[in-house]
Amino acid sequence: MSEALPLRELQLRLRTLIADPRGLAPEQRERLVAELPISGDARLSPAQRVAIYADMHRLRLRDALAEDYRALRRSLGDAAFARLVRTYLVRHPSDRPSLRDLGRHLPGFVEHHAELVEHAWQQDLARFEWAMVDSFDAADEPVLRAPELETLAPEAWPGLRLRPVRSLVLLGLGAPVDLVRERLLRGEESGDVPREPVRLRVWRQEWKVFHRRIDEIEAAALDWLREGATFADLCDWIADRDGDDRAAELALDLLRRWLDDELLAA
Repeated sequence: MSEALPLRELQLRLRTLIADPRGLAPEQRERLVAELPISGDARLSPAQRVAIYADMHRLRLRDALAEDYRALRRSLGDAAFARLVRTYLVRHPSDRPSLRDLGRHLPGFVEHHAELVEHAWQQDLARFEWAMVDSFDAADEPVLRAPELETLAPEAWPGLRLRPVRSLVLLGLGAPVDLVRERLLRGEESGDVPREPVRLRVWRQEWKVFHRRIDEIEAAALDWLREGATFADLCDWIADRDGDDRAAELALDLLRRWLDDELLAA
């Protein structure tokens, strides 16, 4: 065992030994541990003791990602998912106190490293699963409900302010990964997954995250409303896009749908 080191230097060296995402060869770990004031006993050498913590750290990171990307892990299998995680963590090591954000770069990483997955739709699946994580952790806020509008005077409707809740995530995907995810989480095979455009909205109600397929106009309207707009603005936007004939009717239909799903902020 070596001389005692200043606490800060000891912490940094231990962090390298335990948290290095590339992993250390046994002989390299032995050499580095020998420079630190770490003792062993009859059962474990100093390097073996450090190796236990390094393995625990690595497995904890893998388990955190496996929880966020449950369907992706099932579709890849444990070995391929573990290989993806190892490669990902070298490029994007844990850099925050909370593991909540550990997987935030994975969808983009998979998109740029297609060789780490078997099918193109798995890239969309990663985007979908991270959207569900993001939606679940979005800030709480009161939602607009239908009873609040029942007493609204007719002349007040044009100025009704509309904004989606912060938990809303809009996705444009190239495969029906919403259905694939359901099959995978039921323990079934993914089956043949067609390439087809799918638009989804993902949002949270209370403690549960929901998703629903939407058409092009609803996706565009929700995206346009993010900055906040009035009901009159929505009608005008629909009229400019699809003509005046059904603008008010379509706007009311969207409004009812969003109120039922608690999709609008109060």
